[in-house]
Amino acid sequence: RVWEASLTSDLSTSDIEYVVLDDFHFRNAGLTGDQLHGYFVTEDSGRLLKVFPGREALRYLIPFGEPQQTIDLLHGIGEKTPGSVVAFGDDGEKFGTWPETKAHVYEHGWLRRFFDALQANRDWLTTTTLAETIDNVIPSGKIYLPDASYREMTEWVLPVERQIAYHAAVAQLRRENRWDSIQPFVRGGFWRNYKVKYAEANEMYARMMFVSSLLQQGEQEGHSRPLIEQARQHLYRGQCNCAYWHGAFGGLYLPHLRNAVYRELIEAENLLELAAGRAAQWVEVTADDYNFDALAEIRLAGDRLVTWVEPAAGGRMYELDVRSIGHNLLATLCRRPEAYHEKVKVGEHQHGDGTASIHDRVVFKQKDLDQRLQYDRRLRKSLLDHFWEADASLEQVALGQARELGDFADGVYQSKIRRNPGRVQV
Repeated sequence: RVWEASLTSDLSTSDIEYVVLDDFHFRNAGLTGDQLHGYFVTEDSGRLLKVFPGREALRYLIPFGEPQQTIDLLHGIGEKTPGSVVAFGDDGEKFGTWPETKAHVYEHGWLRRFFDALQANRDWLTTTTLAETIDNVIPSGKIYLPDASYREMTEWVLPVERQIAYHAAVAQLRRENRWDSIQPFVRGGFWRNYKVKYAEANEMYARMMFVSSLLQQGEQEGHSRPLIEQARQHLYRGQCNCAYWHGAFGGLYLPHLRNAVYRELIEAENLLELAAGRAAQWVEVTADDYNFDALAEIRLAGDRLVTWVEPAAGGRMYELDVRSIGHNLLATLCRRPEAYHEKVKVGEHQHGDGTASIHDRVVFKQKDLDQRLQYDRRLRKSLLDHFWEADASLEQVALGQARELGDFADGVYQSKIRRNPGRVQV
């Protein structure tokens, strides 16, 4: 779903021979839909990798369309280009975990009808694996794919106002029957900017990178190998992508996902501190650019707590870890505008039999949700100083309507570090 050219040599070095990528990546490289029936060879620094384009049309038909629609699509491709290979790869959650899909796929018989349709057409339609295709079909050619993510993600990563403008432009082009001709040349944002759109995602990413650097340091210094390997497993778990971004799914918005990432990262750090032979009780303070913004943050750490402070952002404390339970008390999330809030303001709607693609669904879990949209002026962090007007009410403050005096909550603070045996201060 996400691709960068340097992955070619990484995957090839790891003895991976082939992968499935979204056809959107291939279209970004200039290919048309009629050219995406097979697999291609790509290269980086002399390392080869075979890449299959996964058809976007199949992602939307399986399992949301009727099985015959898939058969018709494949039949049309086969008639036009005999011997074609069409690849499908997608989330297993679509077959029972996404809303209403369990009933749709199993109880209402979609999966049975789908396999019956494949069997009924086996005189011209053959199901095969990627490995069998590699062994029996020659590549369709060579290609270099640009850095890309799948189409929907390039929309979701855009700043909200640009995302709304993008949707409006697409709607206008559709009304003018111009979208199909222009779409191949249109792409939205770059997936890494989730770390810009959501500061909380960057905090997790920076925390993960800090633990990764600790692990590398522990390896270089020859610390306990079993503890290092245990820490590595927790680090890898903390790299699970689900909590680091947001689109049509909960992602970053789900606290249990954020908490799970921090729990794994904190546990990895605990093991690395143990491997380093730390004393039973210890404290330290360090300053560095921990969140990759070219400004210094301060880390206060000990055997019980770890916290990060950001002097350049109101002097706020943006992370507070309790080591014993592996929990970051400040794994909070700012309430911010999202492009889909425009649909919330319009009202709830359903599609057909209620088994529309997750990308198209707007379902309210409570009444009057449009009345509950509320946004924060800044991240929900600690040690921020607010000076409200004297007559500001608690309700105004809670709603973000109270006027704030001065720039204390956002200003750049000077910082000073003090170190004494058994005691550190900022």
